This record gives sequence, C-alpha cells and structure tokens, in this order.
Amino acid sequence: MKHLAFPLLAAGILLCSCATSSPTPVIQAAASENVIVPARESGKELQLPAILHRPVGDGPFAAVVMLCGQGGWAGGGPNAEHQTFWARKLVGWGYVALQVESFSPRGPRSVETVTADMACRDAYAAKTYLSTLPFVDPENIAVMGWSHGGIAVLSIIDRSLILSREQVISDGQSSSVRKVSPFKAAVAFYPYCHPVSDPDTPLLVLTGRKDDACPASLTGSLKKDYARTNYELSLKIYPNAYHAFDLEALKGGISLNGHHFEFDPRATSDAITRTRDFLAKHIAAE
Repeated sequence: MKHLAFPLLAAGILLCSCATSSPTPVIQAAASENVIVPARESGKELQLPAILHRPVGDGPFAAVVMLCGQGGWAGGGPNAEHQTFWARKLVGWGYVALQVESFSPRGPRSVETVTADMACRDAYAAKTYLSTLPFVDPENIAVMGWSHGGIAVLSIIDRSLILSREQVISDGQSSSVRKVSPFKAAVAFYPYCHPVSDPDTPLLVLTGRKDDACPASLTGSLKKDYARTNYELSLKIYPNAYHAFDLEALKGGISLNGHHFEFDPRATSDAITRTRDFLAKHIAAE
C-alpha cells in the first residue's frame, strides 16, 4: 500500500481557517475535552490521545471518528487547525466528533512507520470507545479521513479485513475479544485509492483531478468494487483541485517533495456541502 507523507508539518505552515459553505443551522457546542482511547497493538495496550467535541444536550447523538493526515495533530500546526475546523463543522451539524491521534503514541519515528492499517485499527478502537458514551448513538457512527486518514478509510470499509474490527472489550474485571460492527458511513478526502475486496459501508470520496500525490485516476478501482454491492459510492473529482485542497493556508499553492498542494475555495465549499448531505443521509443527527 502506498505510504504517503503529508509534508505540510515540515513546511511550518500555520493554518488559519477554511472556506465556508452556504448557511445552515448551527447547533451549539459544548466544551471540547481531551480523552484517551484505549487500543491494543501486537498484544500490548496502546493509549491513543483524542479530542472529544460534542453538541450541547443529552443526546444520543450520531458521531464521527476523524483520522487526520500524516504526522497527526498532537504537535499543533496545520493538521491540528484543520481537524479543529472540521470538528466544529460536525458539531454544528449535530454530531459528536472524535479526533484520533495515531502518530504520537507510537514514538518519534511514527511519521515514517505508522501505516494506514494501524490507523484503521485505531478507528475501530475509537468506535468502541464512542459506543460506551451515554450521549452517543452507537448505531450511528461514521468515519472521516484525510490523506493518510483517507487511505485508512479504504481499509476500514473492507469486510475482508475483518481482523481490524476485532477489539478487546473490558468491564474492569475480565476482557474478551469481540468483532465491532461496520461504520454506518465513511468519507475519504484525497486518498491514495486501492482495490477494496469486499466493501460494506456507504462511501463518499472527494479528490482533485490535479492531485499528483494521490491520483484521481486510481478511483476507477473503487467504482468496480462498489458495482458488485448494494452500498452507495459517491465520488466527486474536482477538475482544478490539488492535494489538500481544503487547507486555506495554501492559497497560491506550494510544491513540496515533488508534489503540488493548493487551496481551492470552490472545491472546499462544495466538499463541505457534500459531506454534510452525505452524513445526513446515512447517520441521523438529533
């Protein structure tokens, strides 16, 4: 599988805000909270830092697990600001949003070693965690991923990778291994697409025709894979968009590591609307 570096952290770019979409009713947000998502890797416990965002009220609310680009968000910078922007959007639409950090708990070389399959397992650990919260509807949890996180989404939706869905469930006295049900919906921003053997989750893919890091031409395999199923595949390729098109700090574009990155306000606005509508179709917000 392609191991994609997300070079914006190294460039030291500070993200400001992203483009806005057409006005929609905004639900009031409660204070965000730093939490720990328990996970396991190679038989050992792994604690994943996460930020929990939620609407005001008792719920239960539908929820979204968020997987960011290469490098994670724990060190601040563009990934962190970008994830905060999207988390606020999700809460404004009535969802609980959980930002999951796959990189920092795996050590200083995690940018080079964390794979999309690791992030896939982290996503199911996050789903298990969300399902224990009294204000979350466990039957309505979606996943969103960007770049590296988008690649992970393609593993998350593949029923053939069933071991990724096995989670250790503990009640404090004993533990057991259980299979976690699929996510209710999935959204992938500019992923490096690869064949999905057995998709079992509705999927929205948003990418750019000019993306030279994760070519849009590779989405053809997804069309074939989903054609064999009854699940929805919604694919939007923006004709003038590059990789990371929803990062407003990239106005004018930059070139790094042989790839071009550039903010596209029209693509971003449309992607916000499509994401909102897709989630509303597949998970029920209060």
